[in-house]
Amino acid sequence: MNYHEAAIFLEEGENNDKFNSHPRDRDALPAYLVTHNHGFYSLDLFAALLLMSLAVIEQPAVIQGVPVGVHTSIELFGLFLVGISIVMQLRWLGPRTFLKHKRSVVKLVTWVVMIVDAIVVIVSAKTHFRVTRALRPIFFIDNRYLGGVRRFLRQILMSVPPILEVLGILFFILIIFTTLGYYLFSPNPKDPYFSSFGQAFVSLYVLLTTANFPDVMMPAYARSHWSAAFFIAFLAISLYFIMNLMLAVVFVVFSDIEKDKFRKLLVHKRRACQYAFRLLVTRSQPTHIPFKHFKGLLKFFRPSTNERDVFLMFKALNRSQSGLLSLNEFYDVYNICSFRWRPQKAPQPWFSELPGPIRSCCFLIQHLVTNKWFDFFVYAVIVVNAATLMVSTIYISSKGPFSPSEVEVSWDQLVCIAFYGVEALLKIVGLGLVDYMSSGWNVFDLVVTILAVLGIIAEKFANSFFYIIILRPLRLLRLFRMRRRYRDVFQTLMILLPRISSAVIIIIITYYFFAIIGMELFSQYDMKNCCINTTVEQFYHYDNTTFYLDYYYLNNFDNIFIAGVTLFELTVVNNWFIIMEGYVAVTSNWSRLYFMLFYLVMMVVMSVVVAFILEAFTFRMEYNHTVEQDKDRDDEQVRINVELTKEELSMIYRNAGDTGALQRYAAELRLEGTKKYEGVRQRTRVVLQRRMYRDEIPSWLAEADQEQQNEATPFMSPHASPHTVPIPTPASTTTHTPRHTPPSYMGSLNPNGSIASDSPNT
Repeated sequence: MNYHEAAIFLEEGENNDKFNSHPRDRDALPAYLVTHNHGFYSLDLFAALLLMSLAVIEQPAVIQGVPVGVHTSIELFGLFLVGISIVMQLRWLGPRTFLKHKRSVVKLVTWVVMIVDAIVVIVSAKTHFRVTRALRPIFFIDNRYLGGVRRFLRQILMSVPPILEVLGILFFILIIFTTLGYYLFSPNPKDPYFSSFGQAFVSLYVLLTTANFPDVMMPAYARSHWSAAFFIAFLAISLYFIMNLMLAVVFVVFSDIEKDKFRKLLVHKRRACQYAFRLLVTRSQPTHIPFKHFKGLLKFFRPSTNERDVFLMFKALNRSQSGLLSLNEFYDVYNICSFRWRPQKAPQPWFSELPGPIRSCCFLIQHLVTNKWFDFFVYAVIVVNAATLMVSTIYISSKGPFSPSEVEVSWDQLVCIAFYGVEALLKIVGLGLVDYMSSGWNVFDLVVTILAVLGIIAEKFANSFFYIIILRPLRLLRLFRMRRRYRDVFQTLMILLPRISSAVIIIIITYYFFAIIGMELFSQYDMKNCCINTTVEQFYHYDNTTFYLDYYYLNNFDNIFIAGVTLFELTVVNNWFIIMEGYVAVTSNWSRLYFMLFYLVMMVVMSVVVAFILEAFTFRMEYNHTVEQDKDRDDEQVRINVELTKEELSMIYRNAGDTGALQRYAAELRLEGTKKYEGVRQRTRVVLQRRMYRDEIPSWLAEADQEQQNEATPFMSPHASPHTVPIPTPASTTTHTPRHTPPSYMGSLNPNGSIASDSPNT
């Protein structure tokens, strides 16, 4: 049971869960274990996605005709599933701790409000103004699998205070120029943009996005050319100075947040290791962990790990080679558990056992594909292929309207695709399939080649597959390998993909929130010919007899997907004020608040996204400068090597019941006496950060240890044993009794607090 609790502490450190949410007694443990497994996470995610997808069948619906009782019943079912997670969380946290957890309280309040709203709808058998539907993403964000999204959202919220300060300056300047513009230009009856103070404010607010420039300036400019100075000064100050200042402030704040977040996660994992270590030591070994207890821990922390890999992890951690893990060595358990282990490849290539002539041919192929001039030749073919495709496309376009039936696969394209296929085959033969597939670039080349071949085959049967030709120039991306700076850009992009996906999810959730509100506010309005006698009448004019239409009537909120497209147009801000003024014409001036607020929110979100991208690439450049002499910095993977003796292998495979493995390695063991294994993991951002901040990490950890020792109130379960096992200080082997004691639901199992001499089980 101590193994299990120690694994829970490590999981809380890995997931950045607060330790005050740790189960405090045996009664809370079942609820904790139920809610902390992938099956329950998936059920909770399913419930959240089910609730959000109801927008497709709720009015205004994408799929029409679904009765109110049906989609409301589905909603209640989804809320019931969400309610299960809330009740289980209350069960293992307790009401007091639950109410201290802000995210849990927000989820509970939202759940209660939505339950009441759904019951009102199903009782009245008709829908009403339901902006509460916009709160459904709260359940989605709270899911365990969306931890990266929550962290990104937290960073946005932490960036809001400095953004608000800059926005305060921006609106102060906006008010000043609004007042000045009203007095300067309102006397001109032909100037509709400054006819009132409110209209002047809206005009300059839109001008801030440059969507109405130079239209907003032209009436005043026609009257006096000196009026251009007003608009130039406004754009220079607000757009080119204040807006860029805001981006700079966000970038600096975001960089500090990223560094501070890494520090806190590092310290949090260290604290989790200390708590887990306390549960694994014994009175006979109060400062070290034997392999037996490390294996027991991994049974719960990484249950799918086999016997061999557990021993390899233990030996990789045990840098002192004492056979016992110290606390300093145990701190690296998260890093070691992320490695995948495999026998280290033999120096001989895969074809070394083949017959002589075949082996000689394979050696020649290997020498060919590993030669740098072979890569240069392939790059040249890629450039020529792209150039011929571009020339043929220009030639087809010069002949008039495009028709898919005119597209034919030319002989040069066939030759190039055949060359790509031969190149892939040669590399597979020369490098071996495993080594070939271990490179992301090779996988990319193979996928593009296969798609190109399938596209050629498909074009013979149906002209609708002509678009497959756009895949062929994708090989130009391979040119990123030619220069180190290009490789840095591409590798940084690959490392950032998980976090970029979090940013995309945040944007989609923001769209969902505003789309629901937009549908509730504006879905009942028909925008065809809606704006007669207004400044935007021409954009909404609809007449089937007219050949040229502006189609702005399509920018509406008729369902969730159309609303999303409309919001994307507002995000781009080109002519966004035309959409806003159209709805002002059919509703009231207050509808401008919706569109202006959406612009402000998206400006904040996109500023953080841009700052995130800039910070990532800046960090990569600084990292490269810091490790300028590091030869393997371009390697996509991190590797470590561990050797096992014959006795160790015999013990491992005898315990695992796999005697065949020893027979497979018998020849190598007789020759060298050891078997070499290689641990491999991807080079993630965390790996780069550990290298980047390696000079600062010791001071961070020393400060965290000092803070822990200075804590006045021990963090202890009411059931915890008064006898504690000391944790050694990181700097020495001396022991002390820590003042910060982890909560333990196991302490109550042994009233006298005694610990066996060879087992941590209490």
